[in-house]
Amino acid sequence: MPVKQVAFIVTYFPTVSETFIVNQINGLMDSGGYNVCLYAYNKVESKIIHESLKKYNLLQKVNYFIKPPVSKLSRLIVFFKWTLKNVFKLKWRLFFKSLNVFKYGKDAYTLKLFFEAQWFLVPFEFELIHAHFGMNGNRIAYLKACGIIPKQVKLITTFHGYDLMPTKLETYKKEYQYLFKEAAAFTVNTPYLEGLLHKVNSCHKPCYILPVGLDTNFFRQKPIKNNTVYFDLVFCGKLISLKGPDMAIAILKSLHDLGYTNTRLHMVGEGNLRNQLKKQVTYNNLQKNVIFYGALSQENLIKCFEKSDAFILPGRYDLETGRAETQGLVIQEAQAMSLPVIVSDVGGMKYGLLPNESGFVITEGNIKEFVEAVEKLILNPKLKFEMGEAGRLLVVKNYDHKILVKKIKKIYNDEI
Repeated sequence: MPVKQVAFIVTYFPTVSETFIVNQINGLMDSGGYNVCLYAYNKVESKIIHESLKKYNLLQKVNYFIKPPVSKLSRLIVFFKWTLKNVFKLKWRLFFKSLNVFKYGKDAYTLKLFFEAQWFLVPFEFELIHAHFGMNGNRIAYLKACGIIPKQVKLITTFHGYDLMPTKLETYKKEYQYLFKEAAAFTVNTPYLEGLLHKVNSCHKPCYILPVGLDTNFFRQKPIKNNTVYFDLVFCGKLISLKGPDMAIAILKSLHDLGYTNTRLHMVGEGNLRNQLKKQVTYNNLQKNVIFYGALSQENLIKCFEKSDAFILPGRYDLETGRAETQGLVIQEAQAMSLPVIVSDVGGMKYGLLPNESGFVITEGNIKEFVEAVEKLILNPKLKFEMGEAGRLLVVKNYDHKILVKKIKKIYNDEI
């Protein structure tokens, strides 16, 4: 059986918050029959390196985008250096096509089209390009429209959320015009995001619901917690408004006011609200009960989950963009480790658990309901255990990366 060649296009690499992309690549390579090449528009110098990156030595195999300098002279120098470096393997017809000022005007004489096309001006054998995020898919679609990428190379684009902000849906109809014309299919992670895409995309291309997944052998069922003195809640996400970290602290304060002073909150993540949140903790005299960890590797996140009793993510709709959590992979990671999860009903979070079986779905902003849900788990250890078991089973059956890779392969086979 011949090996299929697939290109993954991403914005940043590597990133702590997008390990699902690495899981997809590793899963495809593990399954056999696929060879994946990775292309990134931006390189991230991260101090946190996940072990999963080392499996296929991905950090050494990334093709990074060479950005066009602002200065015209510098841009020309970079252009000539790149051309000399690749002179013996250039696709000359496409190379000159990218410089055709009569056909492409400003995009050609400013070298914009050349720089956009750089990955595809040298030999490649892709049958399919999988672009993550709408803006990246649109850049690739533009190259297909220009004839740089052959028509027979299929384009699939995955939307993740910040590329489909509810307040910009009308704008996207124009911004993504190449994408909606040239893409073969789209994937989204929840029915919530599918609904947003349908409001923008009127070309009726196939749209598959494909949640992002995880390795359930890595996020495995946690051992019985040793410390029973405290009831430990864990929040994990960027410290930004739509994730609701301030509400998590408010929920803890309400629990303490009710007499549950042995309840603690572990805050995992970084973001622009960190200082404000620390002030909130100090104001409410919760310094001994709220622990800030910053961003953690997956290995250290697992250690944090192992000492926790329940996961909480009281997200909200962002006032400026209307955006909300579209899936929240960390919700599945927590359930994989048998943690009951308590989330708000915004966006797509509610699709990633079994309400009242593996966790609770709470009305947005209703701190009283959140407190009551936590209280149920504190007072009923049997319920906490049963919810944890149900969550683990849900994730193993529906979100394990091996199962999702099978779905990806079926999508690829349907579209190639």
